[in-house]
Amino acid sequence: MRWLIALITGCWLVACGEQQPPVLSAADWQAYKTAFVRAEGRVADTGNRGISHSEGQGYGMLLALAAGDRPTFDSLWNWTRKTLQRDDKLFAWRWDESTAPHITDWNNATDGDLLIAWALALAGERWNERGLREEARVIAARLRESVIHHAGVGPLLLPAQHGFKHQDSLTLNPSYWVFPAFTVLDRVDPDPLWKGLTQSGLRLLDMARFGAHGTPPDWVIFHPDGRLELPADVEKRRFGFEVVRVPLYLCLAGLQTPELTQAFKSAWPSDEAPGWTDLVNGEQAAYALPLGQRAIRGMLDACTPSAPPPPKLDIDSKDYYGSTLMLLTRIALTRSKALL
Repeated sequence: MRWLIALITGCWLVACGEQQPPVLSAADWQAYKTAFVRAEGRVADTGNRGISHSEGQGYGMLLALAAGDRPTFDSLWNWTRKTLQRDDKLFAWRWDESTAPHITDWNNATDGDLLIAWALALAGERWNERGLREEARVIAARLRESVIHHAGVGPLLLPAQHGFKHQDSLTLNPSYWVFPAFTVLDRVDPDPLWKGLTQSGLRLLDMARFGAHGTPPDWVIFHPDGRLELPADVEKRRFGFEVVRVPLYLCLAGLQTPELTQAFKSAWPSDEAPGWTDLVNGEQAAYALPLGQRAIRGMLDACTPSAPPPPKLDIDSKDYYGSTLMLLTRIALTRSKALL
């Protein structure tokens, strides 16, 4: 009978109305909300003058879902929908309370759009809300139409609709391949592209190895012949704050990449490893790994089924990004497929 209900309603992984127990503790979620979620329903990036962005809204919605907090999820989505969503259903990437108007650049950020659509699709399944599933489907279809470049290695994700496709190259960000989102979005927007993005992302990560430890960079230049090179911009050619999300997304998606894991472990032999490394000249940050990188470093081995969990880290109210990544690693390590 359950398969018949699923066929009729579209509730494939969870029977309609069935609730999964929260995988994010009430204490962790309350601490996160107190530090970063404002009353109007926006996530404040406390490490960046309190701005809000589509990425943060998507992360907040995913964490609210993992905590089983429907009121906060709805508040985050309502603010996002009313404030950031454009006529084409994608989202302005940045909102700044200190500027007038608050949105000065209406370009999207593909990873933020993916995170929001992922959260909506899962919420629609978990809470039996067809409207949320439809919102996710529309966003996913729009992304397929507007930020994909087809190449020999497979479909490539442009980081936004504008600014990253050049006359003779593309600028790509490996961490924008949000692998678990592809799995979920394929259920609301069935299309071969989503599986194709998983394969192209894995190929890109296999190709984009630079520096002494063979790690991927935060950003990479892709040429039509398939050649990759590091950007001229010194901040974009680092093994730094962007690419750290790659092992997290792979773990959440249940994808094992031993060679890539070993590259990250070599670059991060301890929590005292530098916060970033220039992959051209070897220059390194003068400070050690911050919270998000330490959390993901602890996850590298623990993501395998038989490994013990890493030491528990605490939320830092001054570090939205690191605290967010830390809670997502905690979810990943429950091995509950809570976000799939």
